[in-house]
Amino acid sequence: MPGDVVAKPKAAERIQEAARELFERQGIRATGVEEVCRVAGATKMSLYRAYPSKDALVAAILADDAAEYDAWIDEALAAAETPAAKLTAMIEVTAVDVAEPGVCGCPMLLAQAEFRDPEHPTYKVVTDFKRGCRERIRGLAEEAGARNPGELADDLALAIEGAIATRSYLGEQRAADALRRTTALLIDASLTQG
Repeated sequence: MPGDVVAKPKAAERIQEAARELFERQGIRATGVEEVCRVAGATKMSLYRAYPSKDALVAAILADDAAEYDAWIDEALAAAETPAAKLTAMIEVTAVDVAEPGVCGCPMLLAQAEFRDPEHPTYKVVTDFKRGCRERIRGLAEEAGARNPGELADDLALAIEGAIATRSYLGEQRAADALRRTTALLIDASLTQG
């Protein structure tokens, strides 16, 4: 409509989106707050008003990534009718994501790779998130009747992380296909009574 004004995103939103893109492309440590502000069209004062430190900005981005991931998995699981189908649905949605071209890797693990000190807040956020993902898989495996839900959760988590890591040299589609094949064997072996 003529005369309607599209609201400009708030400075904090622009800062967070610019930082997310820059951190993914360049790395967290390689990206300064000045560059984030320039790309976001914001001032350093706006950045520090919204986020008391660069670490707080990183934590906010990772928290949003975690919430998006959880919602994405919840949506995939909602369509599955049985516990075993939920395991398969989780793998399938992950394989589809692995097959997407141009993805640099898991944002959580990329962040953790830059902050290797187990006491650093970023390292802790990532570790807590990944443990939560593994626990979610374990819960699904238990519901599905896996002989050893903890082992299956470890195996599936390893396969998922491996698929994410290998797409850079296998190619996205081969890594996704390998994830599907490997996890199907693991799930079948764990759920088949014998």
